[in-house]
Formats: sequence, structure tokens, C-alpha cells
Amino acid sequence: MTRDRALEDIILGLLPPGVIVRAGPIVAAGPLPTIEARLITRAVETRRAEFASGRVLARNALAALGRPVQALGATPGAGPDWPDGVVGSLTHAHGVVAAAVARKTALAGLGIDIEGPRTLSLSTWGSVFTQAECAALTDSHAAARLFSAKEAAYKCLAGLGQPPAEFSDFEMQPQVWGYRLRMSRGAPPVPEILVRHCLIGERGVCTAYCHASTGQPA
Repeated sequence: MTRDRALEDIILGLLPPGVIVRAGPIVAAGPLPTIEARLITRAVETRRAEFASGRVLARNALAALGRPVQALGATPGAGPDWPDGVVGSLTHAHGVVAAAVARKTALAGLGIDIEGPRTLSLSTWGSVFTQAECAALTDSHAAARLFSAKEAAYKCLAGLGQPPAEFSDFEMQPQVWGYRLRMSRGAPPVPEILVRHCLIGERGVCTAYCHASTGQPA
């Protein structure tokens, strides 16, 4: 499978050392291991291509990390079932797919998201953003970028075993380099999660990560 090394470098630039990233174009699904093939038996062809491309890159990334697997199944929540001791994330959008993996000794949680050119209509803001986030938004393009940051953060939270019920249950607090995540009042505390964003042309790339207790600070 052809790798998009430029996109890989962009994602790596938004993450701490120790993460392996693989990215490439979404291509037609070829033969898959039985465990993976069973997960998409009823999927339409476009979804099959997204799934297969993501699994190929994820297995490639795991091999580069030194944790090769023959197949990558799914959790009850439908996310990738990463090997013990590994955190990871998958994303796909507008013809590209990417996978990122790291050892849990380095990161406790990891999330990535890619978005192509899109907007997020005003009518949806209240369901995914907090009041403070809505007040700071300037237009539908900014809303789409913030949604991508929250998508990456949600994946990171899910990897920690603490997925919130709603996107409005946590807030992105702007920083010079990106965002810090703050949970809503009354929610269980979580370790510090850092979210970074990069806009390349009309493509947005977001990463979210949480250092392990043995890892290094940002």
C-alpha cells in the first residue's frame, strides 16, 4: 500500500516521540484476515475500502512498533482492539486514512482526526460544544476545526476507558499551541490531555494525547 509520507510527517509533528504513524490513500479492499473480514460482511464498498485501508496501515504501524499482529479485531464499542500494552487511533477522511500507535509506557491515551474542507452549521453547535466554546467561535469553518479537535480528544478519552456520553461533556481550552481538555463539572477526573491542530490547505489534522505516568511531559 502506498504511504503518504508527507501526511505522516505532519501528524508526527503534532505528537511526542515514541509514536508510529502510517498514512496513505483509501484503496479498494483486498483480502483481509478472517477476523477483520467478518467485521465488514454487510458493509458497502466505500466502507469496506475505508476499513481495509485503515487495518492494513494499523498492522503496518504495529509491526514498526515491534508489536506485530496477524489481524486487528474490534472492541464492543466498535473501535480497533489494540494489543495489550498499546494505545492507538485510526482516522479517515476525503480519500486518506491514517493510523497512530504507541506503547502504553509512553502514552496512556492517543487520538487522531483528519478533516477535509467542511463547515459545521450553527444549528448543530449547541449539541457538540459548550457555551464557552460556542461564544468563542467566529464562523462555521472554525466550528469544523474545533469539532475535529474534540473528535481526536474523544478518541483519546475512549482509549483511557473514560468516553464521555456527549461532546458537550468536555471543553477545549485554547492555548498558543492548541488546546487543553477540561471535563465538565461533576465528570470523573482525567489525566491531562493535550490537543494539537494543524491546517494544511483545506485539510485539518488534529491529535490528542495523554502521557503515561512513566512518560515525559510535553
